[in-house]
Amino acid sequence: MEVEIVKDIIIATVTAAAIAYIMQRLRQPVILGYILAGVLIGPQLGLGWVANPESIDFISELGLIMLLFMIGLEIDLKKIIQSGKIIVITGILQFVLCVALGLVFFSLPGFGNEGLTRFYLAVAFALSSTMIVVKLLYDKFELDTLAGRITLGVLVIQDIWAIMFLAVQPNLADPRIGILALSFLKGAALIGGSLLVSRFVLPYLFKSIAKIPELTVVVALAWCFLISWLAGDVAGLSRTIGALIAGISLSTFPYNPEITARITGIRSFFIILFFVSLGMKISQPSPHIFLMSLLASLFLIASRFVVLFPTLHLLKKGIRVSFLVPLNIAQISEFSLVITALGVSYGHINESVVTIVLFTLMITATASTYMINYSHNIYLAVDRVLKKLRLKDVGAGIGEVKISRPVLFLGFYKIASSLLYALEKQAPSIKDKIAVLDFNPDVHRELNRRGIQCIYGDLRNTNTLMESGLEEAKVVLSTIPDTILKGTTNMALLSFTKRVNPSAKVVVTAESTQIAQKLWADGADFVLLPHVEASDKLACLIEQFLTGEVPETCAEHRRRTLERHGEVIE
Repeated sequence: MEVEIVKDIIIATVTAAAIAYIMQRLRQPVILGYILAGVLIGPQLGLGWVANPESIDFISELGLIMLLFMIGLEIDLKKIIQSGKIIVITGILQFVLCVALGLVFFSLPGFGNEGLTRFYLAVAFALSSTMIVVKLLYDKFELDTLAGRITLGVLVIQDIWAIMFLAVQPNLADPRIGILALSFLKGAALIGGSLLVSRFVLPYLFKSIAKIPELTVVVALAWCFLISWLAGDVAGLSRTIGALIAGISLSTFPYNPEITARITGIRSFFIILFFVSLGMKISQPSPHIFLMSLLASLFLIASRFVVLFPTLHLLKKGIRVSFLVPLNIAQISEFSLVITALGVSYGHINESVVTIVLFTLMITATASTYMINYSHNIYLAVDRVLKKLRLKDVGAGIGEVKISRPVLFLGFYKIASSLLYALEKQAPSIKDKIAVLDFNPDVHRELNRRGIQCIYGDLRNTNTLMESGLEEAKVVLSTIPDTILKGTTNMALLSFTKRVNPSAKVVVTAESTQIAQKLWADGADFVLLPHVEASDKLACLIEQFLTGEVPETCAEHRRRTLERHGEVIE
């Protein structure tokens, strides 16, 4: 039996690695590769290389515990508290309204209304994939944009909703108020006790063993399994909620990054087996199940827009952000698989629900890869339709009056924010000479509040460029690199500016010396290379440190200067 288990684990791991590699080359989520590997080697639809899926089920359960432990480690409670009311309001409304829509949609014939099926599906389809979204937005350099920050905030709040659901999930079959309240109290007590121990005991323990990496990992895992045991066998909750609580209790811990880095490899192995085991359990999909999954996928995408677009638009986040956020989270979550898999083990739902969720994950995860990668093009196509409907956007009507100021910022991000701060320090009246063109509604409001003319618009739109006073500007600056610009490039902005205003001094940004040389050759008056400017200054500073010519107050002066910073984008 032990030999069979080892053989099955080897087959599962090797097959998962091979298919995940193919998925990665095809620019698809690797989770799909793990699930497809399970389908391939399983006895239901595959080659039957693993005849007894239960042989690795106990290890996949460890994978589930590890997955939720790592999710807990990544939930920063301080950031959630500081995230602001916009994200909190959006996150609460998104989940509640999507669940409400799900309860209506999944009551349609075909999804099965027996027991808790409709409720499980409604909750599962209200959650989105943090793993997929963060990776795609990171690759596009959009995590730190306004749409990216709101997206990430909504995903974090979804995780909190999922944690609350997991806390009461074991008692859903007998949903009496007293029992559910007791579950919440047990969960709260476990969280409170874990946080107290992590605040007053664990820091000293980890500090004493920080120089022994192996022991650090062992103690972190021991803490995870201890809380899992307390949750499942003492508090009557579930081991998975215990793993989440253990992770959350360490998320504010100074050793959190180190623990996360060292456990990631172990977690990845167990997670692979968890998703492979799910794939092995997929039975022959009937046309009915596939059709239901397709309809459910369309509902999921539509529900995100129905709920989030009007919410964000009413919160004055502009049409672009209001469109991109629901587009970003238009997929089902790995958490949904966890919830439905546990629902089957509790006897609340049957395997067909898990199959629908699995197929929906495959469909929406694949679709999201393309929707997020081509989000700007999709937005431009939809924006043309919205303009015909005369939907009011941020800054509507401002572009009707042509702006004419000597300094024009094309786009406004971190470099532009710091530059504006420096210019204002040198000459406070400079704000009367500056105009900004950008499509971030928060930047638009803040700049206009400070008395700096900001035109809300897309750099790709030549009409908007002309309305921003490009023809009369004396200095035109593009400080955003091409990897962050959407629908245009520094080369295109330089070419258009020189064509309509040959006398303007144009400053553009490059990310490599090769591109910088092309920009110089095409007529740029100055090309900014942020990494070169920073390295030149640091080289001088290092030389001064070595010769002792840097005043001791230099660092303190810089620290105090930063404390007084009042930039638009921090």
